[in-house]
Amino acid sequence: MFSFSKAFVLAAVVVVLAATCCGQTIVNFDFGAVPVQCSGWGFTYQGAQLTCNYPVTQNFDNSPGFGWIMGSTIATAGSPSNTGAGVVAPDGFICPPSFDGLPFHQAALLQNVGSFIWQAVGGFNPGSYTLSFYLGSRCPAGWWDGEQTVVALVDGVAIGTWNLTNSAPFTLQTATFSVNTGGTHIVEFMGTRAGDHTAFLSYVTIAPTRRHGQ
Repeated sequence: MFSFSKAFVLAAVVVVLAATCCGQTIVNFDFGAVPVQCSGWGFTYQGAQLTCNYPVTQNFDNSPGFGWIMGSTIATAGSPSNTGAGVVAPDGFICPPSFDGLPFHQAALLQNVGSFIWQAVGGFNPGSYTLSFYLGSRCPAGWWDGEQTVVALVDGVAIGTWNLTNSAPFTLQTATFSVNTGGTHIVEFMGTRAGDHTAFLSYVTIAPTRRHGQ
């Protein structure tokens, strides 16, 4: 006979598995929750207000459901093309890789040294995790290109570095890391090369790292 106590234990096991099997919840992991509004440009930088005159800006940070904080730690006076972070749609003027066949339709952009995007991600337990995301770069033209270097960080500690070349297609990348405490941790991506060098990333996920044989 299947007792109530056995049913309770089974239900508890299912709840535990559901909480640990499928990774941490990242808000707007594919950067598609807030559409790029300057359709003629196909991309906008993070800014205090919407303007579709170059340099095009849009306030993603304060948009409901966006989830990320974007910007730049470096002031680039006299060079409006180097504005920091933003969002790009397929075929945007800023020349992202093709989105064809990919599971996302917008991506974050990182341009110049100090450009960043970050999110406080909750639900961690102590242990090892794998960060996954798609990363690509801009095509070269004139004084701009895609030769950016992107660093992924957790709580301010670098867990991976990617040196991009021009016109790199979106490619799935991974990095493993560990946390010693549960709760919330900061996941961040940063551009570290100065100048008009642009990288794009999307579809950011985190899941517990599977041990060999699991």
